[in-house]
Amino acid sequence: MKIYRKIPVLLLLIVSNYSYGQNSPSLTLSVGLSVPAQELGGDLVNTGDSGISFISRDFIKNNYANSGGVSLSGTLLIPFEKNGLIIGRLSGSYTFFNVFRKTFFGVTKENNIETAVSFDNRFSATAMGIGIEINPFPESRIRPFVYTDFTVNLFSMSLIRNEILSSLFNDSFRLGLLPGAGITFKINKEYSFVLGGSYHFGNLFLKSGSSSFDDRIVFEREGIPINDMEGLFYTNLSDPDSFPQQITGSSKSINWWNISLGINIVLGK
Repeated sequence: MKIYRKIPVLLLLIVSNYSYGQNSPSLTLSVGLSVPAQELGGDLVNTGDSGISFISRDFIKNNYANSGGVSLSGTLLIPFEKNGLIIGRLSGSYTFFNVFRKTFFGVTKENNIETAVSFDNRFSATAMGIGIEINPFPESRIRPFVYTDFTVNLFSMSLIRNEILSSLFNDSFRLGLLPGAGITFKINKEYSFVLGGSYHFGNLFLKSGSSSFDDRIVFEREGIPINDMEGLFYTNLSDPDSFPQQITGSSKSINWWNISLGINIVLGK
């Protein structure tokens, strides 16, 4: 019952102080933490009972083996009407993963000889979006909001062995959707703090793959497809001494969560 008694107080705080409303364009600059979801995450390295380590068989076949990262973003907000209830969004962001994961050091086999090895991978996403934001209490000090952006995404990926860029994948364009929500805390008529969260469906459209031997996924190659579409491809990453074998890769979603903190600046003040 105590919770229900607090609801009217919270609503009063949200709708109070209408003098803080504005219908000028504004810019939000944010930094955030990003967490891979579904097939974007996974383990890069598999170590057997003998202590010998290789790239996981699931890498590229079933996932992209990424861990948490950091995002930087900017969003231009343009009110569509004088009350600021409906707002147009032009957004841009850069997210790079595996920031907090250490390079793997272990032992592998090359030409049937045990040797020291290190493995690491890089994955980044550059996104441009256009969308709509709904701000139900545009003139309040505390303003919850929800939004959806249609995004154009560029994914960059590489595999590093012994601290040398070994396998370089093609930069890949995909189309996606970015729904999110947050709360704006008004400081004054010009500045606000913004706390937000989102889930990015990064490759809803334009998935692709290649079954050509010329596009095989091996060490010391460039221009490799990311193969996010279900289909056949050649690889020997998990056993470099063998001839590349044709395997069936699953359809992979490049999705991630993001929690951000930023500042909103009203333009033209």
